[in-house]
Amino acid sequence: MSIFFKKHHRQALLQQPFPDEWEAIIQADVPYDRLLDDAERAHLRDLLRVIIDEKHWEGCGGLEIDDRVRVVIAAQAAVLLLGWEMDIFRNVRTFLIYPAAYHQNQEQVGHDGMVNSGTVNLGEAWYNGPVVFSWKDALESAHQPGRANNVVFHEMAHTIDMLSGQTNGTPPLREREHYKLWNDVMSRHFADIRRVYESGHRDVIRDYGVVNVAEFFAVCTETFFDAPVPFRQHRPELYAQFQQFYGQDPAARFEASGRLHGRV
Repeated sequence: MSIFFKKHHRQALLQQPFPDEWEAIIQADVPYDRLLDDAERAHLRDLLRVIIDEKHWEGCGGLEIDDRVRVVIAAQAAVLLLGWEMDIFRNVRTFLIYPAAYHQNQEQVGHDGMVNSGTVNLGEAWYNGPVVFSWKDALESAHQPGRANNVVFHEMAHTIDMLSGQTNGTPPLREREHYKLWNDVMSRHFADIRRVYESGHRDVIRDYGVVNVAEFFAVCTETFFDAPVPFRQHRPELYAQFQQFYGQDPAARFEASGRLHGRV
C-alpha cells in the first residue's frame, strides 16, 4: 500500500462512526480505558480502528477470530502509541491468535530473530513477522490491569524495540541526544535488578526482565503501563526514561483515578 493511498484510506476510515458493538466491548473488557481522558479515549479508538483494519488477523488452534478478539487486543496495543507519533506498528503485518498458551519447540534467538516467552508460550514477536498471542492471556491482561504482567504490552514492546533493526532493548528514541542517557540508565538498572534477584530479593521489575536486555525493555514497558505508581516510586530514574520515550505518564493517570496500586 503506497503512503498516499494509506493516508487517504485512513482518513476515510476514521471519518466513519465508531461501531457501537466495539464500544460495548471496550466498556466490558478493557477497563484501562477508564483511566484515559477524553482526548486519549478518542485517540485510542482511532488507533484501534487502524490496527484492526491494516493488520491480518488469523486464528490458530481452532480459534475463530471475531470482533471481541480484535478489539480487546488492538485496544491494549493502542495504549502504547497514545503519546507517540510513530507509524502504527509498521513492522507488524499479522496477528496469530491461539485459544490459550501453546507449545512450540523453538529457542530464543538473539538480536535478529524471534523473541518469545518460554517453552509454553503466552505470546511471541518475530522480526518483521507475525505477533502471536494466547487469547486467554490477552483477555486476562485486559481484565486485570495492575499486575505488571500484560502479554499484549509485552509483545508489542518487542515490536517497537525491533524498529531499530535489532532486539537489543534500545528502540528508536525521539532525539539522537537521548541515547547516551538511555543506555546509561538502562544498563545500570538492569545490572542492579539482576543483583537484587541473585541475592534472593524481589524488585518492582519482575525477574523475567533480566533474562536479557530485550526482555528488560519489554517487562519495563509492561510495568510502566500496568503498575506505574510502584514503578515510579521504586525506580524513578528508570520510570523517567520510559515516560520520555512513550510520551505518557501512566502513574499520573492511576493517581488521578485513585488507583495507586494499579487496580482499575
